[in-house]
Parts: sequence; C-alpha cells; structure tokens
Amino acid sequence: MGRTVEYLVAALAVSSSFAGGTNILCLMSVASYSHHIWNRVLMEALATKGYNLTIVSADVEKVQKVNMTYIHLEETYHAVHDGDSAIDLYEMAQEGLVKSMRTFYDYGIASCGGSLRSKGLEQILSYPNDFKFDLVLFDFTLGPCILGLFHKFGQPPLIGVSAFNNPPYTDDLIGGHKYPAYIPYYTLNYGSDMTFLQRLENAFIYAADYFYRTYVFLPATDKQIRQIPAFKNMPYVGSLQEKTMLVMVNSHHSVDLPEPTPQNMVQVGGLQIMNPKPLPEDIKKFIDSGRKGAILFSLGTNVRSSDLGDERIAMFLEAIRQFPDYNFLWKFETDLKNHRVPKNLIVKKFLPQNDILAQPKIKLFISHSGLLSTHEATWHGVPMVGIPFFADQYRNLEKSLQAGVAERLVLWTVSTDKIVATIRKVLEDDGYRVRMKARSALFRDQPERPLERALWWIDWCLRHPKAETIRSPTVRLGPWKSELYDVKLLLVLVTLLVVIGIKRAIRGCGSRGAGVAASAA
Repeated sequence: MGRTVEYLVAALAVSSSFAGGTNILCLMSVASYSHHIWNRVLMEALATKGYNLTIVSADVEKVQKVNMTYIHLEETYHAVHDGDSAIDLYEMAQEGLVKSMRTFYDYGIASCGGSLRSKGLEQILSYPNDFKFDLVLFDFTLGPCILGLFHKFGQPPLIGVSAFNNPPYTDDLIGGHKYPAYIPYYTLNYGSDMTFLQRLENAFIYAADYFYRTYVFLPATDKQIRQIPAFKNMPYVGSLQEKTMLVMVNSHHSVDLPEPTPQNMVQVGGLQIMNPKPLPEDIKKFIDSGRKGAILFSLGTNVRSSDLGDERIAMFLEAIRQFPDYNFLWKFETDLKNHRVPKNLIVKKFLPQNDILAQPKIKLFISHSGLLSTHEATWHGVPMVGIPFFADQYRNLEKSLQAGVAERLVLWTVSTDKIVATIRKVLEDDGYRVRMKARSALFRDQPERPLERALWWIDWCLRHPKAETIRSPTVRLGPWKSELYDVKLLLVLVTLLVVIGIKRAIRGCGSRGAGVAASAA
C-alpha cells in the first residue's frame, strides 16, 4: 500500500511539471550502454527544446537534466548478465550462424523478463491510463517488450529508434522489403557482390530470422508480457509494433551498405557525434607526448577487455611494448595487477572516445567494430583495426575493409606477431588515412547534422499525428502479397501444368506414331 502511494505521488508530481508542455514517453529497455549513449543524445536534445520526457529505461543518469524524468528498469541488466538467463557474449561470438541468431533473440527474451520484473515498470503502470503523452519513442532493437505501455496510454504517435543500422526486422514495424540478393545479413562478413553460395546462405538466414522472429520470438514475448495483469487484454504485441509511424536508424551510405529504404525510415547515422569537449589534462598530455602519435584501444561497452583472458591480454601488452614511439590508451574495466604494463600505455575504466578520436595525434583506433565506434572513427578520419565479436560488428568491419580504411584481427587465432603486423601495416601505409579522410568527407557532407534531422522528423510527427501518407501499405499486405508470393506460386503452377501438358502431348504423339507404324507393317 505504501509503495502504491509513493508511485501515485510521483505520478502527480510529474503530471504537474508537464502542465502545458509536450509530453514524450521514451521506452528504452535495451540492456546495452552504447544504445543508451545514442538514445541519450536524442532525448537530451528534445529536453533542451522544452519537451517533457518520461524515460522508462534500463540505464539512468545519476544527474537528471531539466525536463527529463527517468524510471529505472533495474532488473534488465541482471537478467542478461546474471543467473540462468544470462547471455555469454564471448560464447555468442563463437556460435554458428543460426545459433547466434537464436541467441540474439534469447537476449531479447531475457532482457524482457528483467524489464517486466522491475519496480520501475510498476511505477509507470501506476500512472492513470488517461495520462496524456503526445508521442512515444521506443528502442525496437531487442523487440517490443514494453510496448504495452504504448497501448496503456492510448496509442499516441509511435516512433521506433535504434542504434543498429537497419536490422532485417525493421520492415516488421514499417513495411518495406528485404534484399538478400545484395544486402548481407548483419552477422555475415560479406559485401554486396556475393557468390551464389553466399547468396544462398544469406537468403536462408533471412528466411530463418523471419520465421523464428514471427513464430517463436514474438509469441514468446507476447506470452511474457501478458503475465503482467495490466497487459493481459492488450492487442497482440506483433500488431502493436505495426503501429509505428516511422523509424530512425543509425545508418549512412558512407559507412553502411546502400539499400532502398521506405520513406518513413529516416537515416540518422552518427547522431551521437557531438563537437569534441576538452580532454582531461592527464589524457591530453599523454596523447601529445607520443613521439609519433597515439593509439586508442577500446572494445566498447558490451564486451569487457578484462574478459579477454590473461593469455590474450599478455599478447596485446607485448604488442604495445613493441611500439615505443606511440602512446596507447586502453579502456579496461579492471586494473592490470597480474601483468607488466608498458610505459607507453595508460589504462582507464572510462575514456571519452569521441573526444579522443578528434585529437589530431590519434593515428589508429583498435576497436570491436561496433557501429557507434565505426561512425566516430569515420567522422574524425581515424583508420581502424577491427576485432569483431558478434551481431553487426562483422558487417561493419567488412564494409570498412572494402573501403580500405581498416584491417581485421580474428580474436580466436590472435598472436602477438599478428597484432604487431596488423598495427604496423595500418600505421606505415598512409593510404589507410587518406581513404578514411575521403570517407569522412562523405559522412560529413550532409545538409544538416543527423541530430537536427531526427529532431525535425519528431516535430513532424507531432504536427501530423494521424498522417498515413508516409506509411507503406506492405505493413498490412504482409509478405505473401507484398513480395508477390501468390503471383509467383501461380506462375510456377501454370508452368508446371504447361510442361506436364507438353510431355503428355509428346507421349501421346509417340504412342499414336508407334500404332500407325504397327498397322502399316
């Protein structure tokens, strides 16, 4: 009873602060800090414009800014990192194509379970159903787990966002088509010009993903959601996600594979890239003191460098030791007490990546090839050495390899010699930097900054909340009609009937001919 009263008081306090303003509900349940970084930039920009944001999120800010109220889904990270439902990202990195696809959706199921068990969900559910939200933003990357809140608050205009580029399930939300002939599945390290066997594999995994998501993942998610009494009578979650008015995805043609997109898919690749801030004095001094420059080493927010294992860590440390003219900065989550740290290395639990990459003395970025990291390196013109682990990292790196701006290290076969040779190859061949500068010029040459574009489209949806003109009819048609499977099936059947008819006619002619010959004899 006491907890319910607390929630009601909080709801009333938020309601009074929202009086007279535009209220936006942000559903950000993805258990990935990199997604939070991307989403946070967008949400803070909206708050700066004067919009009031209620943010239901797996990540919260210690210092909350004006117009931003966080509601913490505190169990989400525990669900994917601890206990029976925990997902081991290092194991996922070594799985086969189909198994890794299933593990990705298992991650979504585990994440959803944690979100639904969170006290934060109880808090937002305590808001009255007629509490007015003018717009809902939701990160659709791991599925539609908390879209029941979109239904609870009257289904206002719905915008999907993702720090992914353009995952294959985006058309489940807004319609459109898949292009397996020249767009490789996001975990494949293929380019656009695939061999026949590669296209066969690509078509197979696209189909497997569609059927698994449609007939296993979404029903399982729907079943999870209905265990919450407030969501028991909501529409099927698959139909709720089809209410999406438009999506904003983290892609741009300079970095990602070019592909046709529906008009309600807005590309805002690099949205998180801001003007660089001054570096802490110790980091700035360390970078500038490198005789030939400095090198940044970071595996992102989902993969921990400390989980590389002592043997691999020792390999990287020995490789760093062999480049005394360069200073290395390594984002490392723990200390290195068990290792001898080279003099040309500093280790930090957090490094301001974008601000460091903007420094002219940074000559190389050793990265996991995550999309945010790839965009930031491209924006600032810094060549890369990629160490992909899972998901879209393989395709991100493959595109960079084709552009001649990166080299690859395979973690499972890595050695000190391979690390040294790969780093040296990029450092000593100025072509990598020249090509990356050209790629950077393409990325930067836009009519407005990606964040400005995102804000404009959000305002457009607020101005035209009932507009249907940008929504693709393929959402309601489904793949059977939109991909002309019915027409293609009819053509196949007609062709088969014609072939069978011709064969019977030939056989009949042959039989009559034999009969005539026998009569003549």
